[in-house]
Amino acid sequence: MDCPNCGVYNPEDRMVCWRCNQELPKPEKPKKRSADPEALRRRMWLIVVVVIVVWVVINWLLPVLLGGGGTPVP
Repeated sequence: MDCPNCGVYNPEDRMVCWRCNQELPKPEKPKKRSADPEALRRRMWLIVVVVIVVWVVINWLLPVLLGGGGTPVP
């Protein structure tokens, strides 16, 4: 970061300029985005639908495609 007073480069961890001893501005931290509740709800439903589709494929469609039939024999 350059000193606003004298223009000399200072590392980011410095609090005062090494040359003019002027206090350096604090670097701005990036603001956290607040979670959108609607986006979280959509994501949850997408995961539920994907899990149900995978379960149906594994339990019903895959045995039929592999020739296992549909009902187990006791």
